Amino acid sequence: MSAFSRLWHRAPIWRLCLYSIFIFSILMLVFPPAYLGRLWPGVQNITQRIHHALGMNDAPPADNAGGGDDGVVTMMPITDRLTKAIPFAGRILPLPAGVWHPVMNVITGPHGEILENILVRVHDHVVTGLIGAEASTQALPESAALSMDSSCHDDRNLAAHIMPAKPPGAECWFTAAVYPTSITRTALIANRLKELGFTLPNVLYKASWTLASPSPDHTVNVETVTIFLNPVSNAKTATLQSPDDWAKEALPQHPAALSFVQHGNSWMETWAHILHDGFNSDMMASSDEQRARASQDPAAPTDTKDASTSLD
Repeated sequence: MSAFSRLWHRAPIWRLCLYSIFIFSILMLVFPPAYLGRLWPGVQNITQRIHHALGMNDAPPADNAGGGDDGVVTMMPITDRLTKAIPFAGRILPLPAGVWHPVMNVITGPHGEILENILVRVHDHVVTGLIGAEASTQALPESAALSMDSSCHDDRNLAAHIMPAKPPGAECWFTAAVYPTSITRTALIANRLKELGFTLPNVLYKASWTLASPSPDHTVNVETVTIFLNPVSNAKTATLQSPDDWAKEALPQHPAALSFVQHGNSWMETWAHILHDGFNSDMMASSDEQRARASQDPAAPTDTKDASTSLD
């Protein structure tokens, strides 16, 4: 009798472990975790074939916890205090300066492959910043990236920059002045903020960054981070309550608004690189000091007290 045969008969726990490896390997292919899809994009094709052979229905449900097209919405504990960076969709999401609070998470997509986080920063119960971060948790078809950078080509943008990328890859950022109604899921977010006693300004400075990273198997991983800042929180800009007041042609008439926009555009140019590093989970590309300096957006708290008492 060989050593393997003796071990097989005398070690039932070891034998069970071998069986478990086989069983869990099969389950991993049927229900692959998100990180496996990023490390081995081809696993999605295998999974789809298995689902088809088993007659599993991959179509989206007719309704879900969020209702309609809102996806699965989870309200988060607003008392959580987030700074510097947070884990997000298997990557890292750097945060601008100040204390941020989670508002809600949303899961959408036919297979729940899109995760969205909404975060808010407030001072004296007035919103100074709102983040809507949306990312894929598994590889998507190339078609998902076809029009991702379309907003970066809008002539009405205050600023925009399109990075060189080979299709279907894309990376760009832009800034614009918008009404709060331009926020995705406006009603849902506005109602949640109202319940919490937070006030949205009538106009917002929008800074948005988008990245589509292609894979050799003709799929893409995507992420969009949109940051809305309050541009009317000081006396010099308080009367400029319409996006028209912040249009490119109107800015020379309002020096304070022009200064805010110039600061915001310069900040976003740097912050886009930090977001790119977060997408690649490579926060070692910059030092803590560099990230802290880069995080100072034009609506950020001006002192430590403002940053630490945002809900007081």
